[in-house]
Amino acid sequence: MRKRLEFIALYGLAWILIFQFFRVIFLAYHYKKALELPSSLWVASAGHGLPMDISFSAYILAIPTLLMMLTGHRWDWYQKTLSVYTIIIVSLITLLTVVDLELFRAWGFRIDATSLHYLETPAEAFASMGAAPVWQLVLLLIALIFLVNRTLQTIIRRTTASFRQSPLLYTIPVFLVIAGSLIVPIRGGFQLAPMNESAVFFSDKSFANYAAVNVPWNYMRSVLNEAYSDENPFKYADDTEASQKATSLYNRIGATQQVIDTVGKKNVLVIIWESFTAKAVGSLGGLKNITPQFDHIAKEGLLFTNIYASGNRSDKGMVAILSGYPAQPTTSIIKIPKKTASLPSLPTIFKTNGWQTSFYYGGETEFANMKSYFLQQGFDRIVDINDFDSKDMNSKWGAHDHVVFKRLMHDLDQEKQPFFTTMFTLSSHEPFEVPTKTVIAGNDPEHLFLNALHYTDESLGTFLREAQTKPWWKNTLVVIIADHGHPLPETRKDKPSEFHIPMLWLGGALTAAPARVDTLASQTDLAATILNQMHLPSGTFAWSNDIFKRGRQDFAYFAFNNGLGWMRPNGFLVRDNIGGNITEKSGALLPQEEDLSKAYLQSSFGDYLKR
Repeated sequence: MRKRLEFIALYGLAWILIFQFFRVIFLAYHYKKALELPSSLWVASAGHGLPMDISFSAYILAIPTLLMMLTGHRWDWYQKTLSVYTIIIVSLITLLTVVDLELFRAWGFRIDATSLHYLETPAEAFASMGAAPVWQLVLLLIALIFLVNRTLQTIIRRTTASFRQSPLLYTIPVFLVIAGSLIVPIRGGFQLAPMNESAVFFSDKSFANYAAVNVPWNYMRSVLNEAYSDENPFKYADDTEASQKATSLYNRIGATQQVIDTVGKKNVLVIIWESFTAKAVGSLGGLKNITPQFDHIAKEGLLFTNIYASGNRSDKGMVAILSGYPAQPTTSIIKIPKKTASLPSLPTIFKTNGWQTSFYYGGETEFANMKSYFLQQGFDRIVDINDFDSKDMNSKWGAHDHVVFKRLMHDLDQEKQPFFTTMFTLSSHEPFEVPTKTVIAGNDPEHLFLNALHYTDESLGTFLREAQTKPWWKNTLVVIIADHGHPLPETRKDKPSEFHIPMLWLGGALTAAPARVDTLASQTDLAATILNQMHLPSGTFAWSNDIFKRGRQDFAYFAFNNGLGWMRPNGFLVRDNIGGNITEKSGALLPQEEDLSKAYLQSSFGDYLKR
């Protein structure tokens, strides 16, 4: 009996140490971020993460403990069964751990159920990994599986070999009680609240908190709970009070400054640029000579200098731009067609009022469930990867940007006016491959990304120069905006810089003189702004704040997993929703601004749940 108890204790302890080892690997893989922290926080992350490591180790230990009840007179089967069980568990957990290393670099949060959504389009998911050190990660995966499995198999083999006969009368009740008692470490102790992310979040440094998280625990929690919950996890006050605070941010009665010609119906072309971050735009104070075409063109129109993306993924950006709807921190409304069906949208309004509507993208519109949203929202025509010749499939995603721009130009020349057309670029998405000679040299992800932006910039410039010679140009508003920002280039470390994006208006329909518009605004504000300029109904866009409306309150909200950013003209704050900490703050924000940001999150997420 003693040997059996020793084995359960040793097997569980081994898993706890393995999870701590995986934490060291995470810190080493992201050494740049780790070195920004004092070494004391490395130790603190391990200490605060230990209860979550113990919790998941107890989950793993449940089956070996229950099976141990039946090893009274024969136990040879137990060693074989546990060996297979261990191989499976080790492989799954190690795979999650290694995949998480690279996904955290790209996404900024530990892997969760979001990853399952991308398995619906495996080709696109694989393409996203193009800039990652795939072979190095594969080798790391193999090495870790071998090392961890070898360690655990040695414990199984040596410990179970010393088992002796023990009456079932003893083994069954003893190990049944032990199995039942595992509920204590699983739930994190005897406290009222069970184990959750908040239990391991301890610092105002986000990376230190993320390092404390146990990957398989986080993934299991996300898969089992998040997708099925109808409860608002961001409830900080009475719903009515939160709604009133959020509603008070929007002025519905002020006059709008007119910058668009009001005679007749104007064409609208919205170009959504993949990962177009302000950090790479010289005219916005970013790196020089990355987007020279955009910088030159910006002098010809209205350059919006203070726009922030609502979310950090393309699926969230699409809904923010076309429906004026804020992003959700832990999910995306585009994943649930019955919810997106209730959203207003620009294509719906324009189509209802007589515009021809179309959407262009060189890749799979099924990716991230975007196609269902586009079909619901009234696009007359969707042009995607299926509409290009095989010779034009020159990217892992599909057709590169210059190919799609060429197709767009051909179609607009024949399009019935007025038209509302949207194009979504793809070449500046990972793996950052381009079909032209390298201009921004370097093989690291940052230089590959900048080179891809430069390629799209050149493609855009070529398109716009030709468009300006077309008859339809004089009657067209062109809007260039990003779907979201990007952590790269690492020229700034603050969170808001990852969400700061360019927006440019130009075209013959623009009557305002070229200027810089410094109004603080959100990506979600585009919808109401365009509609009001066109004198079309915008009342259903409850979360969109007309940029040109006099008396508006200037603010921008952005969401990331799992936090929020709150931007005001006099400062900003970034809040970790799990730990409840303010991780960044700048300027002279009033104390009530944090409550206002929480009310906005609570009210917007509540709206999402009710749809």
